Amino acid sequence: MTAVNREPESTENSSWSSLVSGICIDAAKLLAHELELAKLEVQSEIQSVKASVGLLLLGLSVATVGLLLILVMLAYVLSANTTVPLWGSFGIIGTVTFLIGVGFVIWANGKKADIDLIPQRAAEAVKEDIKWIRSSIKTSRIGKKPVPH
Repeated sequence: MTAVNREPESTENSSWSSLVSGICIDAAKLLAHELELAKLEVQSEIQSVKASVGLLLLGLSVATVGLLLILVMLAYVLSANTTVPLWGSFGIIGTVTFLIGVGFVIWANGKKADIDLIPQRAAEAVKEDIKWIRSSIKTSRIGKKPVPH
């Protein structure tokens, strides 16, 4: 009779260990898939950023040349229409341009907090996976407890 009691225990232990093993294997596979999803999401974002940055740099280069020419013109106009010497006109225009640039840098520094480099969909999926794993383990433990008579 003792031998009969031990067989269900070993069957119960093997089913318990196979259940936990299955959960761990599933969790590992799920985590690997989530990491692959995050990797693909980041690669997609990087490709988008590369294209945008290239066009942005080209536009900024052309705009910089145009702005430089306009600033030189403004310095000459200021010198021609006032008693300020040419070097003073360049100083005034340069100072105003510098202060505007500082304002843009301060504004951009405040905006950088809006940038999020963490792939949100993948992060949410990993959180859901962790909840699922915890609930599966809790359910498995509850099934292991002896039922009171």
